[in-house]
Amino acid sequence: MTEFSQLNWIIEKASELLSDKVKDAPLTDMDVEIAYDMFAKSRLQHVEGEFKTDQDRAQAQDYIIMKLQERAKQLNNERWRK
Repeated sequence: MTEFSQLNWIIEKASELLSDKVKDAPLTDMDVEIAYDMFAKSRLQHVEGEFKTDQDRAQAQDYIIMKLQERAKQLNNERWRK
């Protein structure tokens, strides 16, 4: 599995938490942080050895958070837009 596909898998699985949560209320930045902390953070640590530098790891973390924020906005629009 390539680094990029691993990141996408992490995003997909963390997004499942958001998909469940959006049924109860619109998602917030706190919900994104919780999804990252509960799922993505530990999974990212498992693939840390594949990053050549700390900057690469930080970019991966930023990428995951950005994608989770995008997914939260999408889910909010689908569920709560009237």
